[in-house]
Amino acid sequence: MKKLIFGGGIFIFLFIAPKGFSQINRNNSEWMQYLEDLAGNEEENTGYIENLFDELSHILENPYNLQTVGKEELEKLPFLTDLQIENLLYYIYKYGPLTDIYELKNVEDLDLQTITYLFPFVYVGEVETKENNIRDNKFLKYTKQEWLLRTNFTLQKKAGYTKIPEEERIEHPNKQYLGDPYYLNFRYGFNYRDKIQLGISGEKDPGEPFPNTYNKGFDYYTFNLKLKKMGIWDELHFGNYRLSFGQGLVMNTDFSMGKTADAVNINQKNTGIKRHISTGENQYFSGIAGALKWNNAQFRFFYSSRNQDASIDSATILAFKTDGYHRTYNDLLKRKTVNIELFGSNMQWKKDDFSLGLTAVYYTFSGKELNPDLRPYNRFYLRGKNGFNIGINYVFQRKRFNFQGETAIDKSGKIASLNHIILKPVSFMNWVFSFRYYSREYNAFYGKGFSESTAIQNEAGFYTGMKLHLFRRWELSAYWDYFVFPWLKYEVNTPSSGIDALVQLKYNLRANLQMNFRYKFKEKYKNVNIENNPVLNVLPYNRHSWRYQMNYTFNNEIAFKTQADYIMYQNNRKNQQAWSITQSFSYALDKSKFQFTGALAYFHTDDWDTRINVYETNILYTFNFPTYYGKGLRYYSVIKWKIAGPLTFYLKCASTHYFDKGTIGSGLEEINGREKSDIYCLIRYNFHL
Repeated sequence: MKKLIFGGGIFIFLFIAPKGFSQINRNNSEWMQYLEDLAGNEEENTGYIENLFDELSHILENPYNLQTVGKEELEKLPFLTDLQIENLLYYIYKYGPLTDIYELKNVEDLDLQTITYLFPFVYVGEVETKENNIRDNKFLKYTKQEWLLRTNFTLQKKAGYTKIPEEERIEHPNKQYLGDPYYLNFRYGFNYRDKIQLGISGEKDPGEPFPNTYNKGFDYYTFNLKLKKMGIWDELHFGNYRLSFGQGLVMNTDFSMGKTADAVNINQKNTGIKRHISTGENQYFSGIAGALKWNNAQFRFFYSSRNQDASIDSATILAFKTDGYHRTYNDLLKRKTVNIELFGSNMQWKKDDFSLGLTAVYYTFSGKELNPDLRPYNRFYLRGKNGFNIGINYVFQRKRFNFQGETAIDKSGKIASLNHIILKPVSFMNWVFSFRYYSREYNAFYGKGFSESTAIQNEAGFYTGMKLHLFRRWELSAYWDYFVFPWLKYEVNTPSSGIDALVQLKYNLRANLQMNFRYKFKEKYKNVNIENNPVLNVLPYNRHSWRYQMNYTFNNEIAFKTQADYIMYQNNRKNQQAWSITQSFSYALDKSKFQFTGALAYFHTDDWDTRINVYETNILYTFNFPTYYGKGLRYYSVIKWKIAGPLTFYLKCASTHYFDKGTIGSGLEEINGREKSDIYCLIRYNFHL
């Protein structure tokens, strides 16, 4: 019966649905689907995705003018490859000024899907020939300012907010949250032609006190002042910022491309220095950073001194705390206990088709020694009072050939190297080969690059990916990755290896109707306890993932998205399955006034190993990627209402109902019942003086 209903739905959309218009919806949200693909990597740290989502949301509200956009701005859009950026800038240079945004279809290598992703972030405006001076009386005319206030909360009461007797609270201080169950965030932004950008933000998570004996205000503040093209400075940052150079083997606290359905877009863009005003409480620096340009060379420097959370004793750092929560007494004991001081520089030189860079960083742990409890798997982890890394990154590019990579060493002389070869042998094919070798002893405290693991350490691998544009409407993407771990890993007590592979087929029946089918396979090893066997076994497991998705837009106002997922998990002891089906609907009466999005999903999973992650729409600057685990229904609705002029209101109501649980969550997050409901609210006020 399920198969009949599903097949009937496809038939209706394909053959009964009206033709619709032939152009792409300028206000589509397909780029969010791209982020879902990125976040679908189970090894990816969602904190990096949230930072990326925050940045893209900001660009969405302040799109780039295609007449004046530069390489630096386009590199912030992760779905654009280096070749696409180069071809787009060349087209604008040769044929500009543009008269219509639909000219993008004439840019070489910009396929329909990439243009769909790009449309919400760009526009065609007037070319301003006169640069206004800050002391000009028209200065305020070109400034943009923004105020945001956001909150969210769970309707059901969690165990951590239950009142307990004073005697019990004193005896067990971590048995109760110190604050209220509300999330709060404010943000202020100021922008003058991207030459002067100021951002201030404050946040408190649910359960954190605000304000009381423990906190005089918000739990977390961030500040950044960016000056661009000021005198000799290409850019200058004060406050909090993020860094990324080369392929990330020495320094990357920004997002990095991983293994996704965009199989040929794996290279790390040299994004340099980025402002940090998001709510992410990790992966950033605090201090000063700047960049100087001279002819073909660019020099960047940075200095940071920042207090971070950690478990410590008198002279030893046992472990860093990275979740950003300060909700219990134990959390407060670990708050800002270690000062990390860092300084370094990056030099880049580019001439014609060749680019060469050098990155060096040195960091200390405020006189304390980093020395986590010794375990077999962490024998080669970073230890000591300081760290040092230096790396050389390189790019050689011709029209249909690109070679790029980075090779780095740490303070003990151990090596890490990552290299990509990107080819376009014919007009309808892109092909990439990648080789990586990360010594088991290599340590880069701030390194993050292309890998199967989260660390640039103890891994070697070969990756190849391909994208084919078949005929006019079909696109085939595929990758295959083989990786080896020469030493033990967490919950894997022997050296091991694995395979990760994906195939995706997209079909664009019309500009307003697209479908894709995806299959993903992963084989890895992990420790397994077998009943009545005292020996811990390391055994392989296979995870098969299938996804079908269809997107349909009618008259630029109504959009439907149907998604079906199926997971199968196999090892020597079990064969578990999971499936879900999600139907979403969005309606925009007037894109500038009112928008509505709603969705209903049913999920059925056997256990945690077959969990399903599905992206869902949320309010501005809020990334949401819930995990389906168990059996139940998930439903939500989101509205965006532009009340008047600069004032916009966002509201989301979401709930999950479980059929197989009497309690949800565990510990202080436990809810007694089958339902968990959340409310998200945001008020945005943006204006020009």
